[in-house]
Amino acid sequence: MIHFSTTNLMDEQKCYDYLVEILHPNGLCCPNCHRPVEECHIHRSDRTPILNYACSCSRIFNAFAGSVWQGTHHKCCVIVQILKGVAQGTSTLHMAQELGINYKRLLERRHKLQKFAEEACNRETLNDEVVEVDEMYQNSGEKGMLHPNPNDPPRQRANKQRGHGTWNTDRPPVQGIIGRESGQVHITVKKNSARDDLEPDVLQATKPDSTINSDEWSSYNHIADSQRKHVTVNHSNHEWARDDDGDGIREVHNNTIEGFWTGVRNFLRPFRGVNKIYLQQYLAIHEWAHNLKSITMEYLRILCGVTQMDT
Repeated sequence: MIHFSTTNLMDEQKCYDYLVEILHPNGLCCPNCHRPVEECHIHRSDRTPILNYACSCSRIFNAFAGSVWQGTHHKCCVIVQILKGVAQGTSTLHMAQELGINYKRLLERRHKLQKFAEEACNRETLNDEVVEVDEMYQNSGEKGMLHPNPNDPPRQRANKQRGHGTWNTDRPPVQGIIGRESGQVHITVKKNSARDDLEPDVLQATKPDSTINSDEWSSYNHIADSQRKHVTVNHSNHEWARDDDGDGIREVHNNTIEGFWTGVRNFLRPFRGVNKIYLQQYLAIHEWAHNLKSITMEYLRILCGVTQMDT
């Protein structure tokens, strides 16, 4: 892939103003006494438009003080490009090459931003009358970690063991719960695919009297005991959809979530492997993208951890 950096073509002042709006929704002020920046005087201006201010409380600060970007030497346009790349799922290697920055440091930064997104994922009950649940098994080992033990070599190929994968076999199950009407989805990495791992999230994500569509996996067999209707399709017998009410529409299926897994795999593919420790973070980014459809100022604040700071 040919690299074409556009950072030098971006307006640095506009990028700075954009970042201030993200990081300081109530206006830029002293992080110590919260005095408005208009009442402080400029201490240094050698990195214009990034200005260092001196407050009467003796605190020296700039727009990045107290945020995840504190101490960064990146230009504002580079920070905006990083936010854009993380939100869109651009690979870390590609971003590092495009922006001319250190790969390892960028990866560390990405994990910080994605952690904020993971912690802020919406886990409220879906209001849908019909919900689909399913799980996929994602090859995800220990990428980036040293393997000094000769009996524990790093895998050079995907794990192709037969049967259901687990966290310990580097093929953890990923559970998806999607509302058929709203299209909203919850994605969660699990240790294994036993009932105790899968059923609680289904009950939390769905309301009583809703209809749960799944395949024939036994971990979902007791959902009907919790005031929910549970219908299944038998994929092992090549049954993909079924009409139970005789109206000519095959309403019993989990094709929506099956199609969603295709998007998840396409999202993860450019990263050429993700460490299982960080897999939930990457899936959280895809979940936000699927549920939001377009970037919002609130989501950018979540990525920067602003919701966890004093505003």
